Amino acid sequence: DQGDNVIILGASFATDIGGQVIDSSNINSVNTPSITAAAIVNNQSLVGVTSLNMLIIDKPTAYTNVDHKTNRTIASSIIMVTLRRNEATPAPINISLYFKVLAEFEPKVPANYFCSFYDTTNQAWNESGCTKPTFKSALNRYECRCNHTTTFALVWLPKSHLTRYLNSQDIASLIFQSISILCFLTIVLHTILTRIQNPMNLQIYDLLPLISCFVTMILFIFFIALAMTTYTKTSSEDQTSCFLSSSVLMFFVYFFLIFMFCTKTSVAYFYYLRFVRLFSPPSYQRLFVMILISFFISLIWVSVAAGLNSNPSYDITQLYPYKLCWFTRDVIYYFLTIPVGVFLFLNILMFILVAHRIIKHVRNATSPHQSYERMKQCIIILLLSSATQGIGWLFGPFLSIVDENVGNILVWFFIIFNGLEGLWIVMLYLIIRSQHSDEQNRKLGVGELQNANDSTLHTYEYPVEQENKNEVDNIRAEMQVQYQIFIAASDMYISRLEDVIKNGALSEVYVITLLLNGCRETLTSAREQYTSN
Repeated sequence: DQGDNVIILGASFATDIGGQVIDSSNINSVNTPSITAAAIVNNQSLVGVTSLNMLIIDKPTAYTNVDHKTNRTIASSIIMVTLRRNEATPAPINISLYFKVLAEFEPKVPANYFCSFYDTTNQAWNESGCTKPTFKSALNRYECRCNHTTTFALVWLPKSHLTRYLNSQDIASLIFQSISILCFLTIVLHTILTRIQNPMNLQIYDLLPLISCFVTMILFIFFIALAMTTYTKTSSEDQTSCFLSSSVLMFFVYFFLIFMFCTKTSVAYFYYLRFVRLFSPPSYQRLFVMILISFFISLIWVSVAAGLNSNPSYDITQLYPYKLCWFTRDVIYYFLTIPVGVFLFLNILMFILVAHRIIKHVRNATSPHQSYERMKQCIIILLLSSATQGIGWLFGPFLSIVDENVGNILVWFFIIFNGLEGLWIVMLYLIIRSQHSDEQNRKLGVGELQNANDSTLHTYEYPVEQENKNEVDNIRAEMQVQYQIFIAASDMYISRLEDVIKNGALSEVYVITLLLNGCRETLTSAREQYTSN
């Protein structure tokens, strides 16, 4: 602390100029283009610190070949940082490091750079506790962060030669996404053929849960197009700027990615409302309004990203040779992690609400109802689809901060979770068909019951016209007794069902109540007819 609330935070060095202390009053000087090396300690990391010492070696020729185990070679100045504290439980350390590749140490071959510290125990450069360096083209330097103090430098290894051959991960990703697309097209074709054979089969509104799957399939199509375009048109492994066609496809992919999560969340929420409001379900117009709002949200979000990308200094996108044109590591958190995290949180919240509703239903219901069960399964599949897509796409940002082995595992999780979309589509379609079949069987059962009532009445009418009056009177008396018994049983059941409604178990109410009321009205009209006769 230098007084006047000025706190020393670090130091910088510029070749042929010299060093400079960085404090809270001139912290922005670290962005001076001439600076070749600098280090800044986070303000909160200085809590309890009594002294901060930094040493910057401009041209550390003595460290050129100190690593004989990993063969990492130094490429920058060296920064040594030490802290002294007066507290037993120190605050976490967060040090920002800035390195320029020095002309004397610049690799003659394509290289991968690492922000590392010198491990004196193993006598090798080690990047543990440090993030992968990001290149700032405007300042022509690399930046990274470390969570400890020691001797830091930017080191390099020869870049492994990138080939134009697709690796196993690329092939698996293309196969899984293609299978999902084929599953969706098969379902569409099957629906069309069954509609031609039986026009009373599945209606358009029955297939509304598949809207989110349709958007996902469009996303997969554009993603495959982006991957193949980047793969075929990348000119060299050193190319980092996205060409026009890859940029256009990339923003189409990004639009349908955001739109997919918006749509999945909207459809799941809509069917959740239908799940808990059996007697006052939301109209389909509400679903279309939510999808329309989702479209404009996605359009606005993509427009902002495209507008920022028009300024090259923001480093919004970059080309990953033979792979993709996608967001840079610095901004992917804002454009992907945050929106996907929000949608994932909303779907987890709805999953909890559905689980609570199911538990409540199991406790209070006396018998299962197929329509209720199908709707529950439909909602769970929609939520699982959104969750697997969300978790898969959330792995993207972590690929830039983990080592290669962990990164490969995360990539496989991304591929598998994307591939599950085809499974969710098939399961959702089967549930929709089962629900439609249950509804048709219910209507058929009601029709048969009505026909049976009509047949019984006609059977009793025939003796009225043909037999003597005594037999007719006996029949009428018998019907009166049966009617009174049925009315008493109906009143008992309806009273019981009203209690069930109050307890919140709605699964058995809808169909049974309508059937009982319908039967009672039919017999009441029959009794009035016989009485008048």
